[in-house]
Amino acid sequence: MDGQVDLVDINGTVTGQTFAVQIKYGKSFLKENNRWGYIYRGELKHINYLLNYPLPVFIMLCDPDSNDVYWELFDAAKTDRTPAAWKMSISKKQVLADSKKSITSLLPDVTDHTDELEKYWLINDVITKHTDSFYIVISREWVESGDISEVASQFDRFQVSRELAFKKKSNVEVSFYGYESDPRELFEIPEVVHFSKILAEKLPLFFYCDPSSNLCGLKSIALCCAKAQLINSITPQVKIDKHALIQFVHKQHELLNKVTDWLEMTEDENEEICIPIYELLGMA
Repeated sequence: MDGQVDLVDINGTVTGQTFAVQIKYGKSFLKENNRWGYIYRGELKHINYLLNYPLPVFIMLCDPDSNDVYWELFDAAKTDRTPAAWKMSISKKQVLADSKKSITSLLPDVTDHTDELEKYWLINDVITKHTDSFYIVISREWVESGDISEVASQFDRFQVSRELAFKKKSNVEVSFYGYESDPRELFEIPEVVHFSKILAEKLPLFFYCDPSSNLCGLKSIALCCAKAQLINSITPQVKIDKHALIQFVHKQHELLNKVTDWLEMTEDENEEICIPIYELLGMA
């Protein structure tokens, strides 16, 4: 490729719109033509290079006599096979000096991301600097849909940077909303159990969830995964499947280790996260 061109707006700001150029100079490149333009012949070994190039590619033919530059956007659909390689037509009407508008129309539109990014930075600032805990409220609507994407997106947000992820360690409170009038415990509601099992399979709850939280969402999810059963409603007693609880803890350890490895945390730091969770689950 002979060069890359960055577009600049009327204020002198680089827009991010960029294209590449292949420039051919000399009368030899203008000797073959048809009624619409000049015939450019390319080598077969270069076709994949052009097709895989990450920017739009414009082929430009320079006339040394007139100083005119004729151009065409490379597009495989505009090419024809020849016995030796391939060819395409470069329009005689497309002269570079008069073509800024035409060329920019062939490039992706410019989007101003500033406002959106300012909002994103503001939310991150609130999350990291102005809140002691971060609350994720899981609505009944989400639970009944079985779709964890809304919850997962909030966990994904923590992992956009190591700094943000580390600040949210054991700092997130999770709760379920919409079951206040339901006499059943959360672990007795099939939809909540199903939803909790999906969460436990996908999200590193051990790393982010606060085991000392009054909402105790982590414990509710654990009970759902442990197949908890209420065996005495007067003096509440709960029976769990120990094997299911161990499976839950094992999976959460896998997800926890991925995060702590990414954050380059020590085994002692990993253990510090786990001890209060074991106490919460009655495993200490």
